[in-house]
Amino acid sequence: MDKQAGQASGLDSIRQEIDSIDDEIVALLCRRFAASARVRDAKAAAPKSAIPYRPGREAMILRRLAERAAGQVPPGVVERVWRTVISASTRLQADVRLVTTQEVMNDARHRAAVDLFAAMMPVEKARSLKGCLEGLSPEQPIMAVVPMKSDWYAQIFGLAEPVRPRAVAVLPSDTGKPSRALVVLGFAISEPTGEDQTLVVTAGKLPRDFVPKPVWTMKINDDLHLTAVPGYLNTSEQPLVSLKGNAGLALRVAGRYPTAMEMSEE
Repeated sequence: MDKQAGQASGLDSIRQEIDSIDDEIVALLCRRFAASARVRDAKAAAPKSAIPYRPGREAMILRRLAERAAGQVPPGVVERVWRTVISASTRLQADVRLVTTQEVMNDARHRAAVDLFAAMMPVEKARSLKGCLEGLSPEQPIMAVVPMKSDWYAQIFGLAEPVRPRAVAVLPSDTGKPSRALVVLGFAISEPTGEDQTLVVTAGKLPRDFVPKPVWTMKINDDLHLTAVPGYLNTSEQPLVSLKGNAGLALRVAGRYPTAMEMSEE
């Protein structure tokens, strides 16, 4: 057998191995979706949120798998594959969909972030930020994706706590600038993951000596500042409870969500 024929034979063998691995992957996907269907059936008889999307559970899955694949599979590949699998599994449980604005969809970087996050979830476009937010309710499996640096909180500020949408995820920009990030709003179940952020809304900046040090802060207008604080925090415990007495700050928590992972394709 000459060298060229030997190389061809070797390639054929590797390709057969790849085909066999692909078959195994499909078989495992079938098992995973069957398990997701059992989760749906188990939830059917129990009280549940209208949105089965669980950002904390998804974040923990992605972190665990990215760590397991470290050095062998690019973390960006892990994220894209499992976001697709997880979002498709979520859709087995409810007709979850996203709504965003034309402004977001016209921005190439924002569109890429939405496409990655949405994966198998349909994305609808609203004519305005107001239209994007007004369809959100605890009874509907809908989430909104809007620019962080917009007046989204001012538009929901007057709603009572049970019907006020919460920040359930943040989609960072590839520029790294918080002002270019997107916030996902809805009524998904929130749970701590060990690596979380709390989005705080205030009428002014937090004290300079506030601990823990904020991840970022952003001025929306003279009466509204957004600050991301590390940790899964609430206003009845430290460090936020000490700020509740400061009437000038008018502190509120807009949501708590898993810290986004940096998922490079390299």
